[in-house]
Amino acid sequence: MGGTSEHSRWRRELAERYATGYRKLPGVRAVLLSGSVARGIADRYSDIELMVFWEGAPRIRSRRRAAETGGGTGATYHPYDRDNDEWADDVLVCGVEIQVSHRTVSRTERWLADVLEGAAPDLVKQDLIALIRAAVVLHGNDLVAGWRQRTDRYPEELALAMVRAHLDFRSAWQRRKLLDRGELLPLYEDLTATVRNVLLVLLGVNRIWFPHLGFKWTHRLAAEFPLAPADLPARLDAVLATPAATAVPVADALIGDTLTLVAEHLPEAGAAEELALLWQERPIWDAAPAALDRPT
Repeated sequence: MGGTSEHSRWRRELAERYATGYRKLPGVRAVLLSGSVARGIADRYSDIELMVFWEGAPRIRSRRRAAETGGGTGATYHPYDRDNDEWADDVLVCGVEIQVSHRTVSRTERWLADVLEGAAPDLVKQDLIALIRAAVVLHGNDLVAGWRQRTDRYPEELALAMVRAHLDFRSAWQRRKLLDRGELLPLYEDLTATVRNVLLVLLGVNRIWFPHLGFKWTHRLAAEFPLAPADLPARLDAVLATPAATAVPVADALIGDTLTLVAEHLPEAGAAEELALLWQERPIWDAAPAALDRPT
């Protein structure tokens, strides 16, 4: 993704200094720098993201000790989040926000198995895999190297599951109806969902791990897909950032091209059927049916 930005350089230095508080704590198996700083694309708005992997559930006193050792102030220690399977800290170091995600090795192993062996198209679990693969390892190289080796291959079963899970597009007729009625809120909700689902489907087709739960870095991602509709980044922008009358036909064509690509490369996913539904018309009535004028 290009060279390292200056914003990434000094944030990484700050993260490495802060991470020293974890390295000697009992139970800490690995510490990773993740997010935009690890990818070298941080900007003036970026915070710093760390992941700490523990042998067992981290104790609050250990998290507090690590933050204090690393020079952290104003820390908030969040309780266990079942949905994300993590404990989280928000800490300030030299006034810069550091977000720390704490996870156990055993639960991380289970998530990997869910995706790699169970072909679960769970975006939260795939996001963790992408974070691990793109992170800078500050501690625990051997453990992380093993995880990366396991995830070098994107399972074919997962590619199919991802595509099937996100082949969820409205018909062109439905978008035209919303446009003609001036129903802009549901129309733009649909256009946003269209962009998300196109990206998710293409991730499956290209066997690429889902990289960010907030759908950041989509321009970079869209430009790097080996298999994608022509001019994908510009067309995604047009769907989201042009007047509705322009965005709707762009969305229709983009969905059609995406389904055609899926039908070619993953025919068992059912894209051909979805393509027929995309262009399926329904009647509209500018006047009462003629049959109503006939005498009974």
